[in-house]
Amino acid sequence: MDEIHESKLTLYRRIENIIKNIEEDEAKTNECMKVIRRKSKSDNTSIGPANDLLRFLYILERQYQCDDDETRRKAREDFLEYINQFRPPDDDVVEEEEEEEEEEEEVNDDDQQPDQSNESQQSASIVLPNLPLPPPPAVISPLSTVVPPSAPIIKSQLPHPQPTLSVEDIGEIKPETLVEYRKLSFEAQQYEKRYSIIDLSRKKQLASCIKDIMNKLRKETFHTLTNELFEFLNGQEKKVSNQIHRISNEEERLLCLSMLATLILAQLLGGDLNDIKTEIFLPLIGILSRNQQHQEFRIIFLDRLHKKCPYTVPLYPKRQSTMNDKQYLEAIGYIEKQDGDQRRLETESEFFTRMNGLIRLFCKLLVSRGPPFDKDLAFAWKWFSDVLNLPPKSNITSILIRVFLDEAGEIMMKVYPMQFSKIINAIRIHYLPRLEKETSHDQITRLRLTLEKFSK
Repeated sequence: MDEIHESKLTLYRRIENIIKNIEEDEAKTNECMKVIRRKSKSDNTSIGPANDLLRFLYILERQYQCDDDETRRKAREDFLEYINQFRPPDDDVVEEEEEEEEEEEEVNDDDQQPDQSNESQQSASIVLPNLPLPPPPAVISPLSTVVPPSAPIIKSQLPHPQPTLSVEDIGEIKPETLVEYRKLSFEAQQYEKRYSIIDLSRKKQLASCIKDIMNKLRKETFHTLTNELFEFLNGQEKKVSNQIHRISNEEERLLCLSMLATLILAQLLGGDLNDIKTEIFLPLIGILSRNQQHQEFRIIFLDRLHKKCPYTVPLYPKRQSTMNDKQYLEAIGYIEKQDGDQRRLETESEFFTRMNGLIRLFCKLLVSRGPPFDKDLAFAWKWFSDVLNLPPKSNITSILIRVFLDEAGEIMMKVYPMQFSKIINAIRIHYLPRLEKETSHDQITRLRLTLEKFSK
């Protein structure tokens, strides 16, 4: 009996101590709130109802710190029990998921073409044969014409955590391509964060140096001006408008690479790619991408190209439920143009003309047998395979195929004569009928003329 009595006394003392601690904490809380009120009254700046919210959060925090582990565990269990009251049973969840899947299937069925008589042929994708393609070289030799920098720039280490694959449905894209695309976008974002801290006046100074070189770039001055460009990128001084400028840190060098990517792509915004631009800018892109001291250019340039033309990924962006018409058109690549005193979205004709130029640039780079891609055409084969194995989209898919065959068909036929000829025949027999239902007569006619260049 004495032991029982003693244990009860011990329990009562613990309860009294807990109550005493709570009362002391409440007293401290009230005292702190009085101080806050006095300060808020003396301060002309009022935060209004936020006072009550602060007090509530403060009390919760203090109470949480005073509770022991058992009290916290019990509170957590009570909270979960309260939440579970509003959760539907597992059977209801399964039924809801099944209903959602059925609704999605109905929507997908509505999006299909009316003619379902040849459904198996319509939905079947063209699978390209697997080739034992050699991997791209692991090490690329540096450019021999680059002048060593007089004041070397010390590069800081850039974090490269592996990005996780998001479950967000961004559109039609092959899963393995999506992984590489997100990795490239992540690296480009890290570079952008670093050079975004540079102030506007300094950006204008560096831009004047880059533009001074690019504006004088011609076929006959290419070698001299590329050397001058690399000297500036490597930290040497350059005189522009009687002022001397030089790149002083890593962030400024990344900004200059971004400016170069912007200026190169700006040449294509007015229309298709012509021979003069090809002779100047393709070698420049290759030299910048090949150089080990400025290997970030490849990431920045490709990311900028993918943003301007997502079909170079290839990616067909999906219209989200929250998008209006303008937002969706911008997502698939439309841009605004100045029209007198107002700005408007470009027309469909202007859009296809601009996309044609960007896709043509990309395809020329694919088969350049050097940076920013590989010399063995493995990436070109994979990219074309992705295009043919994605569901065709109105007009743009025919442009992708036609431009690729214009720029890469001949060399692909030489490197892979048996396999690529089978692909051409598969496009004629199986893919073209599917494409006709999604494409205008003009685009289909141009694609047929391109296919006729290859022997049957």
